[in-house]
Amino acid sequence: MHLVINGTELGRQRGGNESYIAGVLAGLAAQAPPIQITILTCDWGQSLKVPDIFRQVNLGPYRRLPFLLWQQTLALNRLKADWYLSHFFLPPILPCRGAVLVYDLSFQAHPEYFPQAVARYMTWLTGLAIRQAHRILTISEFSRQELCRFYPVKQEQIHNLRGGVGPEFYPLTNEAKKTGEQAILDHYGISKPYIFALGNIHPRKNLGRLLEAYLCLKSQRDSVPAMVWGGLQRWDSDSLVKQANVASVVLPGFIAQEDLPTLYRQAEMLVYPSLYEGFGLPPVEAMACGTPVIASNTTSLPEVIGNAGLTVDPTSVEAITKAMAQLLDDAPLRAKLQQAGIERATKFTWQYTAQRLLEALEGQK
Repeated sequence: MHLVINGTELGRQRGGNESYIAGVLAGLAAQAPPIQITILTCDWGQSLKVPDIFRQVNLGPYRRLPFLLWQQTLALNRLKADWYLSHFFLPPILPCRGAVLVYDLSFQAHPEYFPQAVARYMTWLTGLAIRQAHRILTISEFSRQELCRFYPVKQEQIHNLRGGVGPEFYPLTNEAKKTGEQAILDHYGISKPYIFALGNIHPRKNLGRLLEAYLCLKSQRDSVPAMVWGGLQRWDSDSLVKQANVASVVLPGFIAQEDLPTLYRQAEMLVYPSLYEGFGLPPVEAMACGTPVIASNTTSLPEVIGNAGLTVDPTSVEAITKAMAQLLDDAPLRAKLQQAGIERATKFTWQYTAQRLLEALEGQK
């Protein structure tokens, strides 16, 4: 079998989709499956970390839809692929069997989070891909249910691959080693102690309420750790960024993957109050690093976090404030969540994700 994977998000520095594809590739590489795998990539002006055991075919500079889809069709023809795995979209002209990976349906459930044109083309092209696909893949039970809610898909037609966490995410107990990570914090202009939030600055990440909660916390205490938001600014975020700057929130921008473990480990906590998530990689990565997590009690996050973190109503500023204060004040609770998080994170591996992918492609459905 020759599997071609859409890796055009690699190197784009846009967040979760890139991290997920990179994780799947790492999981496949660890298993060294007895099949031929080719990765389609784009030129983003930087070297890409694609496992050496896979063939990489670069499509050149990124081109917007529909040109990118047509480039994929031409490449699949040349490569004589048996399967093509892509996320959200499949080329309308597909010369092989197709598997579509749908991370979430936020553009359907909450089109107000997106520019109108983006929500429309995401809805149309994802629907087309779902109808066209030989396999429909997603990353959580919540997203499986959302697929059934918005599209005429039977539960048994959907394969849940779920996300994973790489071996680079682990706790540091040696104080000397932790001190040695200070240079990475300095690179991003971060001073300890700090409360960490990770994700693109985007309406569904709910950073506006997090900022309100942080300001409430500061009004109640003489001393509060700094707030750090890691991620790129996206649409409809100019006003929020201005407010964050006034509140002295540290905005380091995009965080390189190799630096993420340090930023998790050195943080007092990760706060992830997202309004809608298909999975939520940051909470799992933070738990693997031994960092206490506060996250929303909605969408996919409760099934990911289990009892290993604090979950709160993301629409309640009071609840977010209270949870942050609780973690700052309650040392036994912090220790309990640190250990529970480390144990919980071991359940999520990219090797498992890769094996589930191969099983889905090799199955008879």
